[in-house]
Formats: sequence, structure tokens, C-alpha cells
Amino acid sequence: MVIAERGAPSLVSRQAASVLGLFLVAQVFDGLLTYRGVSTLGVAAEANLLLATSIEAIGAARTLLSAKLLASACGYILFCGGFHRLLAVATGLYFGVAVFPWLTIIPFLPTGQ
Repeated sequence: MVIAERGAPSLVSRQAASVLGLFLVAQVFDGLLTYRGVSTLGVAAEANLLLATSIEAIGAARTLLSAKLLASACGYILFCGGFHRLLAVATGLYFGVAVFPWLTIIPFLPTGQ
């Protein structure tokens, strides 16, 4: 009989923690890049109608902070619930659909000088 060492994290738990970290990084980048884009181009640059409406009502900073905190909490719930593959898919979608498009647009925005 083999007794697993306590305190030694498994490969799966390390990978899951890495995916959670990447998910949180995606949230931060998406929030910052969206703030930059909306500040420069206006609310019309935000494709999410719920966020655009909220930005008009309470401002970009409050809206994006709230949305990113909610998304991060949902990611943490997926992590704690053991839905690691779903979290990995969500992470990939965030980078591909939210972060990457902003990274292709941001370099062409005026610097405000």
C-alpha cells in the first residue's frame, strides 16, 4: 500500500492553479485594455451591451472593476468546484476574444498628447 505524502501538491492541482492564475491575469488585462479603449474611443468601443449601458450609468472604472471582480469570483468558484477544464476553456476564450482584439487595436490609439 502506497501512502501519498501530505502537503505535496499533485500535478493536476498545480496545473489547475496555473490556469486560475492565467484566468485572473486575463481579467486584469481585459479590464485595463477595455478601460483604455473606452476612455479613448468612447462607450461605443465596448461590444457588450450590458457593460456599455453600465459604463454610461456609473462610469468605466466602477463598471469594469465590478465586472472583473464578478468574473474573477466565478473563476474561483469553478476552480474550487473542480471544473478545471471549463476554467481552462474560459481562460482561452478570454485571451482570444477579449484580450487579443484589444492588443491589436490599442497600439493604433492616440496617446492623448
